[in-house]
Amino acid sequence: MKLMQVVASTVLACSLAAPVYAAEDVSKVAQDHLAMAASYEKQATAQEALVAEHTQMKRDYKSRFYINEKVTPLRTMQKMDEHCDAIIKPAQALATELREFAKWHRMRAAELEGR
Repeated sequence: MKLMQVVASTVLACSLAAPVYAAEDVSKVAQDHLAMAASYEKQATAQEALVAEHTQMKRDYKSRFYINEKVTPLRTMQKMDEHCDAIIKPAQALATELREFAKWHRMRAAELEGR
């Protein structure tokens, strides 16, 4: 029985902890969510530009390597691949994460606006 009381009081406390906004505050909070979504989208776009830059860099080095192996030694080519991959993979993951954050904030703004 004691466990049930603890669970019930915890559920009650959590439900009371939900934010309550005045009508004029809802619009402001929704705008804040949209601003955060825009910021995350901008950051994601920057990460995607970084991915594109390093993907192109890999292509450029590979094309030079295949034209004349003396221009770019194999070890240099491997180092360039490692360098670019070390930037590309986390940047892609971060861009995906940022887009998800933006999506969540847009969804939250829509909820607050009753959509």
